Amino acid sequence: MNQIAPPQHPDRPRVVTFGGGKGGTGKSTLCADIARALTRHQGRVLCVDASWHSPTLNILLGANEPAFDLGADDAQGLGDKGAHIADFIVSTAYTNVYLASLAAARRYPFTRPRVRPEEIIAQLHQLDFDWVLIDLPPSLSPFDVGLFTLSDTPILVGTPDPAAIRMMAQFLRASLFSAIGYHPEAPNFEDELVEVLYKQPLWLNTRSLRYDAPSAQSRAIIDETARQLEVYMVVNMVREGAEHDLGFVLSHALHRELQVFPRVLASIDYADRRWFYNRRTTGTGSSRNEEGLSNEIELLSRHIRDVQLVDLRYPRPIPARGDAHPALMMGLNPELSRNEVRQYCRRLWEGYRREASISLVFTEPTRRMEIAEELEGLYRHVLTMPSENFSRPEVDEAMRNYERERTAPPPRQEHPTPQPPRPPEFTPPAQPSAHQTETPPDHPETLAGDEAKAARRPAGAKSPGDAIAALRRRHGLSLQELSSRTHIGVKYLAAIETVDSDVLPRPVYLRGYLREISRVFDVPAQPLIEDYFRYLDQS
Repeated sequence: MNQIAPPQHPDRPRVVTFGGGKGGTGKSTLCADIARALTRHQGRVLCVDASWHSPTLNILLGANEPAFDLGADDAQGLGDKGAHIADFIVSTAYTNVYLASLAAARRYPFTRPRVRPEEIIAQLHQLDFDWVLIDLPPSLSPFDVGLFTLSDTPILVGTPDPAAIRMMAQFLRASLFSAIGYHPEAPNFEDELVEVLYKQPLWLNTRSLRYDAPSAQSRAIIDETARQLEVYMVVNMVREGAEHDLGFVLSHALHRELQVFPRVLASIDYADRRWFYNRRTTGTGSSRNEEGLSNEIELLSRHIRDVQLVDLRYPRPIPARGDAHPALMMGLNPELSRNEVRQYCRRLWEGYRREASISLVFTEPTRRMEIAEELEGLYRHVLTMPSENFSRPEVDEAMRNYERERTAPPPRQEHPTPQPPRPPEFTPPAQPSAHQTETPPDHPETLAGDEAKAARRPAGAKSPGDAIAALRRRHGLSLQELSSRTHIGVKYLAAIETVDSDVLPRPVYLRGYLREISRVFDVPAQPLIEDYFRYLDQS
């Protein structure tokens, strides 16, 4: 859960915030539906409508319009001495669901109450509720972002359209900006941090923050804040199957850019019936049945109740290294099966290539294709893995490395460069064939075999597989796209490019595959076939 928020206590409610910066993404509807779902598990829920200019939760929950008396001398708005948010709580049409609207807590119309977000959060913690759900307005103001940052479970809500993706990225940037000020050590380095924050461009990221930080202490605060800010994500109004994977691709991209990992809670399908029903009747439910909730809402409610299980399934990704576990590099628990890791890697890889709107997340839009190439290399490595589960020693070692990586401070850079070098492409470690007995990498037989291969291979020579991979990239094709054109399996195409003799088909089929690849790229087939088999003989 979010570590920027005040510590959890069993005697206070758990605060969940729905934000994202853009209107029309369904935050209010989700907030009302989740409140109804949570009450089915013997809980009392308070919904807070944080929109002081255009409240809507009272419509969805069947409550009265927010009322305030401008002429009363004793009227106290939030921020006035002695005022408390408990004074503005009203009942709704649903049992155990209550509503507090900031629109009723203001002293002047269309003016935000003069209160800080930390004061609102402190007052909410004093209330006798099990859950507090805050519906934020479409805004990136410090007040709204502060409520999001200080909640126990901050949830980004967006839709698949490019404008929503841009706003979600900017909202998360604003949340990181705000969370740095809430770090316990921030008051001790206030002047430094204020100078750093006000130097930031509109498209700030952790690299720009660390570059402008003048001391190791302020850089440590920035790095620790990025690790402690735990955010979640819901992709709403999904219209097609491919958009169900958008949330995972978006969370991976946001982590690569901001080092904040929004874990995906759910993808909610677009419900045209609900849209027409609400428009014609000002309906208050998610369906025509007032008591009915969709299966997706029930699933999202369960994930919110047991959010720790989501944290375990999707640990924060670690940097790509040759010895890193492939599951942890993508933000997956290594206890998942190899087949699940394969499928997830493919979803990320294809999503980066397919969804051009992911470029809106990055300061440099070209990073989308760079990360796609990196994931392609990782996918080749995962593709050659057997389909069994990872062994217990593998999982234990991976989790130990993950804990060390998660708690270790980042390397200090006393003189950081304005533009950090591009991270190296992932180089997969050698994997034993499924038809061979595994030999430890430091075994004398393994070392002797590797030395013999290196002696027969010309120093610095590129393989014909590298030439085929270069041709494919020059034509802008992925392995999946090349597979569709040649009708050759992705597994064999990856083996042809890496010259993996353990996976390559028999020579008669290999010649046919090479001839088909030559036809697609419009290059002479015979020289390529001769070079490829000559290289195999030498290796």
